[in-house]
Amino acid sequence: MRLLKIFLLLISMLLLFGAAFAENSNVKLTVIVEGVNKTGGTIGVYVFRSEKGWPESSDQCFRRIVVPAHPGIVRVEVPDLPAGTYAVAVGHDSNLNHHVDKNWLGKPTEQWGLSNNPHVGLKAPGFSKAQFALNSDTEIHIQLR
Repeated sequence: MRLLKIFLLLISMLLLFGAAFAENSNVKLTVIVEGVNKTGGTIGVYVFRSEKGWPESSDQCFRRIVVPAHPGIVRVEVPDLPAGTYAVAVGHDSNLNHHVDKNWLGKPTEQWGLSNNPHVGLKAPGFSKAQFALNSDTEIHIQLR
């Protein structure tokens, strides 16, 4: 009887440890940026966990990765993200001034894109249109405009 109690206690501890480990495990997001139209500059991938700062305030994003740009497809890996809900904004900073330039009407003059590739009207779609659940290693495709 005593061995059974010890065995059950050990099993319970292993199950609790396993559940805690599963909650703290992180996942990798791979962003495939499609349609980069020129060489030069950088591709910035901005990962947001909420609408705070979405989509333009890169200093308020949860994670930011910047890589060199080249024509065609640019693959960007964002490791060690906790599972949750995210939205991603991407910009091609072709002149290296650290933001996507706009004309006097506010229309971007450098390429950009959002997760889920939502329809764009007069302004950028809200966080809810671009959000997605990230529970395991995931690959998303973002088409630049």
